[in-house]
Amino acid sequence: MPGAFQALYSMSTLADEPQYIIAICASAGGMEEINAFFDHTPLDSVSYIIVQHLSSDFKSRMVELLAKHSKLVIREAENGIKVLCNQVYLIPNDKYMTIHDGRLYLTDKEKGSTPHLTINRFFNSLATDCGRKAIGIIFSGLGSDGTEGVRAIKKNGGMVIVRNPETSEFPSMPSHAIATGVVDFILEPGQMPNAIEDYVKYGGDLLGDSKNDEKNITDIIDLIKEKSPHDFSDYKQTTILRRTKRRAAYNNFISLEITWTS
Repeated sequence: MPGAFQALYSMSTLADEPQYIIAICASAGGMEEINAFFDHTPLDSVSYIIVQHLSSDFKSRMVELLAKHSKLVIREAENGIKVLCNQVYLIPNDKYMTIHDGRLYLTDKEKGSTPHLTINRFFNSLATDCGRKAIGIIFSGLGSDGTEGVRAIKKNGGMVIVRNPETSEFPSMPSHAIATGVVDFILEPGQMPNAIEDYVKYGGDLLGDSKNDEKNITDIIDLIKEKSPHDFSDYKQTTILRRTKRRAAYNNFISLEITWTS
């Protein structure tokens, strides 16, 4: 029986571990867009972590307010807490937060006039800890915090979504993220959960980096140019490759290689 108990315990522990971890970043005034996001978020195999720009003396009521918009468990992060499925973790107002081995760690904010790059710090740790299982989201906000972090997430194989800056009250953060050239989707908050659901369902099916990627994408571009009036040969190849892989995965293709028939 001890062996059977251990096996069942291990299975239940694995079931509690999220398949993907989604970090949502916004300014302190981003409650409306956060609510719009969670109004469309289902129960599934992921976890959510909200990282906001908050002053050290700001007392947030987000746990109470967000609970009205989601069936997920909403809680403020504690030092060393393990990230579990179907839970939303909120950064405390006076802390920095990082993630390591699936646990959240908190440190005190330094006093001073320099900007607190709360988002970059968390995104960088998320990229290192979760790799392709990391999803970073940037809503509205001032400044460029998060720009370095989205590069780290993409470098490690994750996914990045930002809010359309044209509809954002504070477009600086999403605009700086878009300027990196690595953003996967530019969407309104209510549309983001569907994109995430598709990514979770299909995104991991397509093989990662392949030694034939460069040849395959060149063949695809040449074929499009031959069969249609569209010419993508001047586009940045890394961007075309990433988006082609995403679309291929969505349609259940596991290879970009063109199969020629006579």
